[in-house]
Amino acid sequence: MKKLILSTLLLAIASCSSYSTTDAAPESDALIATTTQANEIKVASWNIAWLGSHEYNQRTEADYQQLSDYAKALDADVIALQEVESEYWARKVFGDDYDYYFSTKDWVQRVGVAIKKSQGFKIKAEEYKALDVGRVRHGMDITLTKNDKTLHLLAVHLKSGCFTDPLDNTSINAMPSTNDKEARRKEACEKLSKQIAPLEQWIDAHATQGSTYIVLGDFNRRFTQDMASNYSEDKGLWQALNDGGQAALWTPTTAVNSDCWGGYYKDYIDHILFSPTAKELYIDASFEQLIFKPKYTKKLSQNLSDHCPISVRLKL
Repeated sequence: MKKLILSTLLLAIASCSSYSTTDAAPESDALIATTTQANEIKVASWNIAWLGSHEYNQRTEADYQQLSDYAKALDADVIALQEVESEYWARKVFGDDYDYYFSTKDWVQRVGVAIKKSQGFKIKAEEYKALDVGRVRHGMDITLTKNDKTLHLLAVHLKSGCFTDPLDNTSINAMPSTNDKEARRKEACEKLSKQIAPLEQWIDAHATQGSTYIVLGDFNRRFTQDMASNYSEDKGLWQALNDGGQAALWTPTTAVNSDCWGGYYKDYIDHILFSPTAKELYIDASFEQLIFKPKYTKKLSQNLSDHCPISVRLKL
């Protein structure tokens, strides 16, 4: 009887151990894997290029099926969306497994966030209108709570057209505007420069509170070029946002080149920026870019998107 009790006790201890060996039962491995996955979430960003009723959206049902296939391959729990007109158009790609939260600005290129229902997040969603410094897109301010942890997200799509130019007033004022192309570029830099203050305001507010936060989306800015130019805080967007302490930022997109459409543009303009406490949740080497399979053509980049989705995995 004592031997039976001892054997039972040893078996119970072995089955409860988190140490796995090649002799572990398949059921134990499956349980460990399920528990690990349940504590992870995948966060992504995807600009889907004029997804809506606009004349630029000339997609066929076959195109939507292809986008839907890529969405399934992405299989993210939280997706920051750019250039998507509304929930209706998002559902054509991502289906009914998500809840959708979109800005209300009257423009087809809205910013939104799709959140997988099965994750069971407690969600607070607010439109961040402060980014609208004049005919530009709003952001979406999302708070997710799960497992007694709270993650703050700001989804953005910043002004396009000023990818590398210095953003200080002196440099912008000196930019030529003798033709339409130059004038549009100068205006883009002016508006992107004005968006720095509301971005910093959101970051600083959460940093002051010691919050865990991420800013993600289409920044329309090549941070690698900001760094290579060694810009001062008034000239580079990266330098302006990346302060010290809880406002110090990290992103995986500055350490690798983009392979989207065969590396057509090697510098990322889509980014996922982590606060120090958010960086602690980042699962090492989990940054990915989902690459479209066909060879680049302008038509294909319009039917699918000129942006490939990017993603990271977090412990939450």
